Amino acid sequence: MLPLATFPNLFPGFAGPLEIIWWVLLGIKLVALLDAAFRPRAVFVAADKLTKPGWVLILAVFTLSQIFQGWLSFFGLIGIVAAGVYLVDARPALRAAAGRGRGGWGAIRRRRGPRPL
Repeated sequence: MLPLATFPNLFPGFAGPLEIIWWVLLGIKLVALLDAAFRPRAVFVAADKLTKPGWVLILAVFTLSQIFQGWLSFFGLIGIVAAGVYLVDARPALRAAAGRGRGGWGAIRRRRGPRPL
């Protein structure tokens, strides 16, 4: 007889769907933390965003809170919002200030000088 297609059978090593969500959210928070940690301090000033130590401290505290308290705790939920704000708002501004912005659809293009005729 074939075993039923239950979650532990389909995804071995994970106890349930909430554990997968926990790992995905931890990965998002770690990506935001590492990105903030490896950016130069001057880029934060040039982009007119919160300082580098401020972002690194906020993201580190909320990443650790997920590890020790879980993602459904008060600080875990605030950490999801903080990582989202960094990745959606601050990171594109930092990339543009560093001169490494994307040049495709949705890119911020600033013209210098008068508009050509």
